[in-house]
Amino acid sequence: MEEKILKTRKGNLFYRKTGKGEPLLFLHGNGEDSSIFRAQFPFFKKHFTVYALDTRGHGQSALGVKRLTFRQIAKDILLLLDAEKVENVHIIGFSDGGNFGLYLASHHPERVASLITMGANYEADGLIDDCYGETIATQESLLALPDSDPDKIRRLCINSLMLDELDLTERDLRRIKTKTLIMAGEFDLVTDEQTEKIHRLVPGSRKIIVPGGGHDFFVSDPAALKKAAIAFYDFL
Repeated sequence: MEEKILKTRKGNLFYRKTGKGEPLLFLHGNGEDSSIFRAQFPFFKKHFTVYALDTRGHGQSALGVKRLTFRQIAKDILLLLDAEKVENVHIIGFSDGGNFGLYLASHHPERVASLITMGANYEADGLIDDCYGETIATQESLLALPDSDPDKIRRLCINSLMLDELDLTERDLRRIKTKTLIMAGEFDLVTDEQTEKIHRLVPGSRKIIVPGGGHDFFVSDPAALKKAAIAFYDFL
């Protein structure tokens, strides 16, 4: 797998590239990096040119901003597609990565060929109570850190993506025309009600609940995503 750097005015972005075929972009969740998809690369690179981005402030990508927004991350993704001369791309996004995929499909539909989300949510309180409460508590503890803490801004920016910066509305979801599959684990950190609402709001979307699966079901059971993808993509 090739490791690449995309230079931007607001810092370098790291991504991985492998395979051959139609372009596919993996987008990881909050506080993670693209390596979370490593068990998926062997299958998908047989059918796609696979890109896996460390989103801004995550992994090996620079933060480069004082406020991290969905709009900024969408701009980063579009810069990556332009640099790789990709007109439109299939997206598989996990957690926040699924949220970014929904944002792109709504605001830049011409660039998204299809979308699979896993454990996505468009409302901050769409998380189960324990997870939502923990996210709020983390934000409060980060705000209490002294400004001299060198990592305070980055950690606040990342955590805020799940709270103040969760930039999705029902209107956004209703105008998505991209072929979309909504996935979640049976024991996900996103509530069943939230997953069902996304499914109902995104026109023509399909929904799969993975039996026994947690939030990152594709890590513990890589075959679950492979099976869903084979059924979802017409050309596999």
